[in-house]
Amino acid sequence: MGLKKAAGILVFSVQAVIGADYYFQTRDAGLNWGDLSATDYGTIVQDRFARARAARADDGSAGLPETAAGGGTVWSEAASYGRRLLTGGEQVAEAQSGEEAPQPVCIRRGNVADC
Repeated sequence: MGLKKAAGILVFSVQAVIGADYYFQTRDAGLNWGDLSATDYGTIVQDRFARARAARADDGSAGLPETAAGGGTVWSEAASYGRRLLTGGEQVAEAQSGEEAPQPVCIRRGNVADC
């Protein structure tokens, strides 16, 4: 039963997105609702995908989004964050190089302070 509901929501959502995009393309073309044929709309969508592929090919990213710094892909930067978090090498080195000892945490229970 849950699978049917999920499939129904997915189909409705896809139809809503396509309908909204069709409306925007019709409006941008200066036509009324329904004047843009399905063939013309399909051509517009294919041209949009072709321009996006050409832009990625010009960037040389081979289909992967680049970071704002341009030093690599988003995926490689995310992987480097994960490696740093899992190894903890930088955090341990920073903690060991600190000359100040951490302040003790005192917990007060009634009239007794436990430090």
